[in-house]
Amino acid sequence: MASPLKSYFGRSIDLLRKSTAKVVKMDATPLATPQTIFSFDTSPPEVDEPSHFGFGSDSEVGGLSSCDLSLVPAPSSSSETGGAAGSSSHMAFYGYMTTKVPPSHAGKIRTGYAGFRNTSRSTLFGQDNWDLDMYTHLGVVVGYRGWEGWRNRWVVNIGIDGRPRSDVFQHRLELPPSPLSTNSKLSLNPLSPPRPEFTTLHLPLSSFVLIKKGQIAPSPIPMPRTNIRTVGFALLGRDRDDVTPPPAAAAGGARGSLLRLGGWGKAGNETEEVENDPELKQMLEEDNLLSPTTSSPKEETPVSTGIRKPRATGGYHRVSTGAATTSTTPAVPTKTATSLGDVAAPEEREGYYELCIKSVKAVKWDPEMDGPDGSEV
Repeated sequence: MASPLKSYFGRSIDLLRKSTAKVVKMDATPLATPQTIFSFDTSPPEVDEPSHFGFGSDSEVGGLSSCDLSLVPAPSSSSETGGAAGSSSHMAFYGYMTTKVPPSHAGKIRTGYAGFRNTSRSTLFGQDNWDLDMYTHLGVVVGYRGWEGWRNRWVVNIGIDGRPRSDVFQHRLELPPSPLSTNSKLSLNPLSPPRPEFTTLHLPLSSFVLIKKGQIAPSPIPMPRTNIRTVGFALLGRDRDDVTPPPAAAAGGARGSLLRLGGWGKAGNETEEVENDPELKQMLEEDNLLSPTTSSPKEETPVSTGIRKPRATGGYHRVSTGAATTSTTPAVPTKTATSLGDVAAPEEREGYYELCIKSVKAVKWDPEMDGPDGSEV
């Protein structure tokens, strides 16, 4: 694994090279060849390591969900993939999600979310952002294992440089049915077979919706494509119209997740909280994903299986994915009365999830011109 300093200078050289190439070429009609955002089905040093990402869940505000990231090695047998020794098959984002709220936090927090995104890619010349102005879609090669109830509750979040960290542009990730998406809620080992079936989903960049602090913005704006700072995935176990903590209770809630999932968990005035907390402000500026209650990074706990134990670490919308097959939407949880009087609580849901990703690319894609397999141009 490359050291942080070596990665820093490597990104700086790559950014200088790309900027120089643009100036020298000055092509009025450049070709929109696919641009790799993340790559997990390759060999080092091209593969994106788990250390390149930050992740978190509702446990940061007192919830009970867990999450972790692991690279899954490619099968050693040449009969399966023929992968070289040391290469990886995909990245697994996995854990156990529950919408249960501990009694001590009842009425104060919203639970049922987990997600990850890349961390800042700083260089000697500033942030190394993605310029996707020439592309039309994100091509995501993805599969799923785990409880069926979580399969269709995934979203892709894009963060734009220059906008507040609490703002993300979001698109639903409609995963197709899979034999490995079952009624079982038991946890799995992401390194153990069987492996999921992978499919390529094309998400129109024009269909990403602005989400402000977990809610769809009242005045939608097109997503800027020239300064994309972060790309991430999130599992949102609740709907946006689920119970909202009473204002008095929410005011005393725990500090929200620093990851900006476009989901739940933030209570109180974010701007005021950041300005009154220099340490938190510095953490946000440095994109340092620390626990809200400690100043030291979260520990990684190795286990005998060679993977890390999942660490205890909102709403969602539907938009078209072009030629992708539309899957059925999970039933909206039944709401029942609670001790909060007029406030209703959603049905508690829980189970294991495992999102498996091979790659994410920006592509210029026309479903009417390309083949049925969604081949890129």
